[in-house]
Amino acid sequence: MLRCKFTLICALCIGPLSVTAQAAGDSGATTPVATSVLSAAAPATSPPANPAERPAWLKARLDALFTSPALATAKISVLVLDAESGKPVYGRNEKNGLNAASNVKLVTTAAALTLLGPEFRWKTAVLGLAPAEGGRAVSPAGELQGDLFLRASGDPTLTAHDLAELASELSAIGLRRVHGGLVVDATAFDSATVGPSYDEKDDSAAFRAPSSAASLNSNAVSVIITPGPSAGAAARVVLDPPSSNLVLAGRVTTASKGPAAPIVQTSDAGKGQTRVSVSGRILLGSEPRIVLRRIVQPDLFLGQTFKQVLQKRGITVDQPLRVAAAPKNGLRTLATHDSPTLAVVVHELGKRSNNFVAEQVLRTLGGEVMGKPGTWQKGLDAVARYLEGLGIAKTSFTMHNGSGLYDSNRFSAEQMATVVRAAMRDFRISGEFLASLAVSGVDGTLANRMTGSAAERYVRAKTGTLAKVSCLSGVAGAPGQKPLVFSFLMNDLRSPVEARALQDQATELLVGFLDPTLLEKR
Repeated sequence: MLRCKFTLICALCIGPLSVTAQAAGDSGATTPVATSVLSAAAPATSPPANPAERPAWLKARLDALFTSPALATAKISVLVLDAESGKPVYGRNEKNGLNAASNVKLVTTAAALTLLGPEFRWKTAVLGLAPAEGGRAVSPAGELQGDLFLRASGDPTLTAHDLAELASELSAIGLRRVHGGLVVDATAFDSATVGPSYDEKDDSAAFRAPSSAASLNSNAVSVIITPGPSAGAAARVVLDPPSSNLVLAGRVTTASKGPAAPIVQTSDAGKGQTRVSVSGRILLGSEPRIVLRRIVQPDLFLGQTFKQVLQKRGITVDQPLRVAAAPKNGLRTLATHDSPTLAVVVHELGKRSNNFVAEQVLRTLGGEVMGKPGTWQKGLDAVARYLEGLGIAKTSFTMHNGSGLYDSNRFSAEQMATVVRAAMRDFRISGEFLASLAVSGVDGTLANRMTGSAAERYVRAKTGTLAKVSCLSGVAGAPGQKPLVFSFLMNDLRSPVEARALQDQATELLVGFLDPTLLEKR
C-alpha cells in the first residue's frame, strides 16, 4: 500500500472514514461550481474559424464575463498571454496589485524550484558522539555514551513512519541504550514558529500549523472519533500519531438522532505539550470522523514522539529530552532519512494548497540561499532576488509569507502571469512546475471544476480563495496549439462561488480560442 507523506493525505487514504479538516483558502476541490448564474455571459457562438478573427471574439466574450453583475463591486486584475511570445492576448487592469491569496504559492514554487533545484531533498539525521580513540559509536553491548542527537532540517514531509524507520536503523546497528538524553537540533531555522500575518486569526485549525526545522506530521494531530456501541456511550477517540506530547481531555457522546458534530480544539497544556480537547456528539452508526488540529510546540512534539518510538524498539534513553544545537564536530551519523525531492513536495503547494509546506519551503529557501538559519525574511529576500531576475521590482509587489494566507500579499495579474510563463519556459524546472499544478476536472483543488466543459483536462492552474477573494492562474492549452498563460485575480467579491464560475467559463473560452472544435464538441 502506498504510504502517504502528509497528515491530511494520510487521513484521506484511511478509506471509509470521513474527514473533517477546518480549512482556510482553497475550497475548489470540494465545492461544485454553479454556472447558471452566468448563463447570459456564456458563449453564444463558436469561435471564428479564421484565427485572425478570434482575438476580437475572445475579447468580446471575456469583457462580457468580467463586467457581469457578479463582479459589480469587485476589483479584478486579468491578463492572458501567448506563452511563447509573451504578447498579451487579453488584459483588464492587469497591473493592479490585489490580494492573490494562495496564488502566492506559484511564486514560492517557482522560486524554490529555480534556486534549490527540483532534485533538492531535506535530510534528517541521528548522530552520536564518536569515541576519541576512534572505533564504533555504539559499543558491542549496544550502548551509546553521551547524547543521541536528532538533527532536523525543516523537512515538511517527515512522518511518524519515518521516525520508526530511523529507530529501526538504530536497532539494526545494535543500539539498545543511550546513557545521555535525546537532543533535538532545530537550528536549521530560527526559533519563530508563527508565520507573518498568521496572527490575524487565533484558532487551532490545521491550516495554521506552526513552522519549525523540527516538524512532524505537518505539525498537526489527527483526531479519529468513532461512535460508541449505543446511544449515550462515550465515543472512541484516538490520536495519531500516538505521542506523549499530546494530552487528551473531554468526551464525545454517541447520539441516536438529531444534529451531531464533534468539536475538537488544541491548546497549550504547559511544558510544550498540546492539549486536545474534545466535546459534542457523534451519530450512532455513523462513519468515524477525522479532525485535524495544529500542535503547540513542534520541536518537543517531534522529540517526544521519537523518544516514544525508540522505546517501542527497545532503545532506552537515560536522561530527559532537550532542544539544543548539536556540536559541530565530534559526531558520527548513525541513521538518516531523506525526504522526497522538491519536485514531488511542491505538488502539496500547487495541487493541494498546503500552507504548512509552503512556509517550510520558504524558510528552507532562505536558509539555503541566504545562509542559515532559515527565516521568513531570508526566504522572502531570496524570492525577491528571483523575481528581480524576471524584471519584477522588489517595490512593485508585497509578499509577507509563502502560502498567501490572510490579507498580507499583493501581486498583479501581470506579475503572476510573468512568473508562470518564466517557470514553464525554463527547461530546468518546467516539467516539475507544470506537474505541480492542479488539472481541471481531475485532481487537487480543480478536481470538481470545469468538469464536462471544453476546459476539462486542458487547464493546469493554481486556485486561491479567501473571504471575498478568488483567484486562478495557470496555463490553458489545446492539442497541437501553443498554450496560453492566464491570471484571474478577484477581490471584494460578493460571492466567491460566482467568481469561480466566471473563471471556469473564462478558461473554457481560452481553450475554445485555441481550438474551436473543442467548444463545438461540448
